[in-house]
Amino acid sequence: MNLTQLTLEIFGFTLGGIFGITQSTLEIHVILFAAIMLVVGFIGIRIGKKQVMSKEKRILELEDEMLAAHKEILHFAKTNKQLAETLEKAKIPYPVSHIDEEEDEKVRKIPLGKIG
Repeated sequence: MNLTQLTLEIFGFTLGGIFGITQSTLEIHVILFAAIMLVVGFIGIRIGKKQVMSKEKRILELEDEMLAAHKEILHFAKTNKQLAETLEKAKIPYPVSHIDEEEDEKVRKIPLGKIG
């Protein structure tokens, strides 16, 4: 006795007495259920692959954007280095990008009414 016959015997006995299902109709239902499950599984795999491919495509686009931004940063760094060398050759002091703390405190102590 194989698994299908055992399953059909169990369900056939139980369902056959209650709903009048014969062994052949039970076999058809088992086969239909298996076919439906295979189709649903196949569709799920296809949808999953499609989503993975779209995400991989987006990742490649982002990598291209990151490489372009990196090239731009390297260009600005090169330009900045050239400007720094030019300023050194011309003996021009660098522009200060930070504020001295003492000067900052002096400016903060000035009442706002006197400014402007």
